[in-house]
Amino acid sequence: MKKKILKITGLCFGGLLILMLVLYGYYKLCMDPYRGTVQEFVSSENLDEMLSGEEAKEDLEYLMERLRERHPAWLDGSGKDALVEAQYEKELASIGEEISVLELYKMASRIVTVLHDGHTYVDWRSEDGGLYVDDFTVFKTYGKPLSIDGIPCEKLLAAYKEVSSYETDFYAEAIFWGRVITYEPSLRLCGVDTSDGVVMCFDDGGKEVEQSFGIVALEEANGYDPGEGENKWVYYEIDKANNVGIFTLTACRCNDEYLGVLEDFFAEVFAEGIENVVVDLRGNGGGNSWVANEFMRYLDVEEYQSWDSAVRLGWYLLKNDDVAYENQKKEQVFDGELYVLTDTWTYSAAMDFCMLIADNDLGTVVGKPSGNLPDSYGDCLFFQLPNSGLKLSVSYKKWYRIDRSKAGQLIMPDEEVSAGSALEKVYELIKE
Repeated sequence: MKKKILKITGLCFGGLLILMLVLYGYYKLCMDPYRGTVQEFVSSENLDEMLSGEEAKEDLEYLMERLRERHPAWLDGSGKDALVEAQYEKELASIGEEISVLELYKMASRIVTVLHDGHTYVDWRSEDGGLYVDDFTVFKTYGKPLSIDGIPCEKLLAAYKEVSSYETDFYAEAIFWGRVITYEPSLRLCGVDTSDGVVMCFDDGGKEVEQSFGIVALEEANGYDPGEGENKWVYYEIDKANNVGIFTLTACRCNDEYLGVLEDFFAEVFAEGIENVVVDLRGNGGGNSWVANEFMRYLDVEEYQSWDSAVRLGWYLLKNDDVAYENQKKEQVFDGELYVLTDTWTYSAAMDFCMLIADNDLGTVVGKPSGNLPDSYGDCLFFQLPNSGLKLSVSYKKWYRIDRSKAGQLIMPDEEVSAGSALEKVYELIKE
């Protein structure tokens, strides 16, 4: 009898193990968002490289397959999937016997642009970083150009918006003036012929002046300043005289370096009895949103609301509602005044950081609205189109604003001032 029981138990255990392996295999093959994603990128084909019509169609079909099977818009009922499908059919019908990588780049970009999802985009990439105009100092002297190669910049901006994945107009415009007009592949994407350089027209006190630019590698451009780059992304300053601690984060990386600097910062805040803490998120393009949760551990908060989400897992959209965290507080916590500095470039996880503070009424936001919306798609999956090598980023999550009464709205600063004067404004508020 005992042997029979053991045999039955063994069969049940074996059957359960097989079932678990089958389910795991099914998940990895059909539901895992990261299935088939690129682990290491290679350079895209040259923009002037010609593809056959069939190769171009294959690339667009690959793009659509990734969107259909990964992006939440195909399951969330928003109707955006229908817009993408219509644009795809339109682009597909226009493909002839041969097409350049540049033209395919424009087509693919127009398809994903209708989502207005800043994390779903097509990009041309080069391992050497691509080429730029040869003199950045001209823009410091004259400001924004009026035209490029005789094309009014307003027209080029409109062309850029047709092929750019953006959520807010002001962010798209900031990208255009801050990067597109200096980056050769982006200029070509907008319709500028860069084969013999470019000529830009500027307003010099009511008089138009022309400036010719060559096209060079970034490090060869006059006025290019790499800054301190990777070595200066998280740091702090303690201003004892004004009772202020300033914690600066230019990238959201939740690693040992971040945790160490954060711990050192609050150790000095507590040691010096600092009563005002400033988190500077200006220029922070995002990354890992857990940087905000780790920061929260130093605040005197028992529990806080976080953003709800919908996660695309193959054919299923997993919804996470009423998300809240019990704060795993540190032994010593800060209970003074908290300020967050933001600007147009505060994006993605950095915007989430700001939202966590703003929508839980934990501090004062100062500066400009961040570049993307709290109600948005996000968390990127990366691919490369098979023939052109164009990079494809696809969101697989949908995020919702913490304060649902403000759904669809930007994180508006409590004190809206220019980005450059945000810290000065905080000092004014503290003195008041």
